[in-house]
Amino acid sequence: MAASVCISHHLVVLLLLFSCLVVVVSSFSLAKEAVGPFNSIYTFGDSSSSVADHVAATLSLPSPQPYTQRGTEFFESGLSFATPGATFMKPFFFLKNGIPAPPQSHDLSQISTFMRFFYEDCFSFHDCGRNNKVLPKALIFMDQPGINDYKHAFLHGKSISEASLLVPEVVETIKNSIERLINEAGAKTLMVSGILPVGCFPGFRTLFPEVDSIGKNRCHKGLNMFSKLHNDHLWQAILELRLKYPDVHIIYADYYKAFMAVLKNHAFLGFKTKTLMKACCGSDNGPFNFDAQKQCGEEGVAVCSERASHLYWDGFRLTPEALENLIDALFSKKGFVFPELKVGEETAAAVTRRHSRILARVGDMSSVFRHLLFV
Repeated sequence: MAASVCISHHLVVLLLLFSCLVVVVSSFSLAKEAVGPFNSIYTFGDSSSSVADHVAATLSLPSPQPYTQRGTEFFESGLSFATPGATFMKPFFFLKNGIPAPPQSHDLSQISTFMRFFYEDCFSFHDCGRNNKVLPKALIFMDQPGINDYKHAFLHGKSISEASLLVPEVVETIKNSIERLINEAGAKTLMVSGILPVGCFPGFRTLFPEVDSIGKNRCHKGLNMFSKLHNDHLWQAILELRLKYPDVHIIYADYYKAFMAVLKNHAFLGFKTKTLMKACCGSDNGPFNFDAQKQCGEEGVAVCSERASHLYWDGFRLTPEALENLIDALFSKKGFVFPELKVGEETAAAVTRRHSRILARVGDMSSVFRHLLFV
């Protein structure tokens, strides 16, 4: 009897030890899993934007490197195929709509380049094809597809109503590109962003100066309705693709709502109200510090002394500080990403960076309290 009790006692101890071991192992597994479900990120869009770097950091992934600087053996670590000023549509699309052809085409210089890498390099150096082990574990990120097409149209004199007629074909091309990545490359997770509220940007505001079209948020109502039109079409296309490919995760990133949250809280986030609608890098001409004939980077165009206090870098791009706040808002669990991405818990470095930014910009405890409510 005593022996049985002793054996039972030892058995219980062993079971407890085993349970503890399982808990420890599970904890390591969960910690590893919480980092995020992806191994890499592949990006398309405009390389002048660092949004992809912020998204990668949020998901605890390495920043995608330009494909021109990486060898084929680095394919699975993530690459950027972004091209400065690249449009999504082919030159013929613009010509048939009475718009001069742009110098870069997203479809030609980005998607096709990616497919070439996939077929020639990935297939040769990795286990791709039917047993693709690279892209199913990667996030394909399409940053504001179509935005440069619309900008190109507006810069060449198209009205809001004329540009609205371009939306269905632009969105259909985006949809076809997503399908190509799914069918030909085996992509399993794609995140596609809507476009930002263009009516808030200095460049677009300068092109459409009508005072009676300005809303309470100081943005152009007609241009923002245009952004919503595009985003609504894109959302519908994504819903259709989800039904067609139920085993593929197609995520919509609502840039519009995330940016409007940043704009609403601009003063608290450290962006000065006095220069809120002005470009940091501009010609100091007009109310928005923007001149389409004399843009950032050209001779005689100055850069502001306090970039961090500006939302806009130039007429059409955000400052790095605004981009960081945009991504913070996007992943702040406020429903700006559908469905939500698993981002895991913030690292100590991320917390330190965020707290440093807050303390640098906020001088009183009441503002800190408001920040805690905001996040």
